[in-house]
Amino acid sequence: MTTLRDETDNSLNQESEIGKIEEIPEAIIRPFEFDDLTIIGAVFNTYIACQSEDVFYLIDQHAAHERIFYERLLKQYNSEEKAQQQLMLPLNFNVSADVSATEESWISTVRNMGYDIEFFGNNTYIVREIPAFMEMSEAEEFLNDLFNEFSERPDLKNNSVLEKIIMRSCKSAVKAGDLLAYEEIDALFNQLKHCDNPFSCPHGRPTFVKITKHEMERMFKRV
Repeated sequence: MTTLRDETDNSLNQESEIGKIEEIPEAIIRPFEFDDLTIIGAVFNTYIACQSEDVFYLIDQHAAHERIFYERLLKQYNSEEKAQQQLMLPLNFNVSADVSATEESWISTVRNMGYDIEFFGNNTYIVREIPAFMEMSEAEEFLNDLFNEFSERPDLKNNSVLEKIIMRSCKSAVKAGDLLAYEEIDALFNQLKHCDNPFSCPHGRPTFVKITKHEMERMFKRV
């Protein structure tokens, strides 16, 4: 059993700058067409099972969703126009005094991600709009994670530092063991196939593993 990442150039670099994903030749990053795959179910509420004519694939739902979340956030951050959704009831965030005191160093970053955020007094911030691609619970959990990172006063002008913070804050992604409806599985699959790099999560773990029909027949000593 091999990962699709193993079949690509092992020297393939991960994103080196926030929002700047390395351009990779189509022949390298698309060794197969996603449209050739058929979803056939889920295994252990963790892996999405797919197949083509003679290859069986397992997609790690958590790694896949982390990749989707990460790329969408980067594109949002670098976009001039922010895709946002207005909340009927604003979210309130109580932060540490350190985070509040260093507001100038991080608030523009959060706004660039698609949050409409402003100071509300007493170390509290109010959010009236969130990124359009996030569920409210995702947006809330993600921002709480960011505030925890900001308490260490990172240098957000350093793209690599900011990228690492975003990577560490992808905890709101679908977890292993989460039971997904077929519609959710289908949506996750279709979102992954539109990623620039669908082969690994932001931390470098593979999103896919595969086994060919021939490899499976060898396991059962049919060939």
